[in-house]
Amino acid sequence: MYMERQNGFTLVELLITIVVVSVLLATAIPSFMQFVKNNRITSQANGFVVSAQMARNEAVKRGSGTTLCAANADLDGCSGINDWSTGWIVFSDLNRDGGIDAGTGACLETEDCLINTVAGPIRSTLTADSSNIRFLPTGHTSHAEVILTLTADDCDHQQKREIRITPQGHTNITEQPCT
Repeated sequence: MYMERQNGFTLVELLITIVVVSVLLATAIPSFMQFVKNNRITSQANGFVVSAQMARNEAVKRGSGTTLCAANADLDGCSGINDWSTGWIVFSDLNRDGGIDAGTGACLETEDCLINTVAGPIRSTLTADSSNIRFLPTGHTSHAEVILTLTADDCDHQQKREIRITPQGHTNITEQPCT
């Protein structure tokens, strides 16, 4: 009598495979989560730098000052505080008062013009030593160096970024250890 051989896995083979996959996942998932958090914080820092460069470029292009400031809750004006976590706005600041003045909304050459608004970072805080940064028509800032600190809410390892804006209007980002 001839028995036909059954193809498939034995219970032992299946259990060994499950154990191996579990070990691999247990080591890979934390590394992947670190990668996601690092990528998120880097993206957010780069987003702020884009806004700073936009403000600088607009100041040069328009031949008048522009301001980048921490936004209020409605993202339609400056908050006046050093916490940028709500977001920030970029606007032409013709009268150099550091605030966006109501105008026609048509961005006429004789009035302040809202150029860009950005909602704040997600699951992070952004603080600075200033509530606004004014760019002059030369591309320089009217401040000494401005330092902003972006920190992930669940910061561990290197998930903190320091953004520096020099008096010449240049920006750089450095990784910082969480404290």
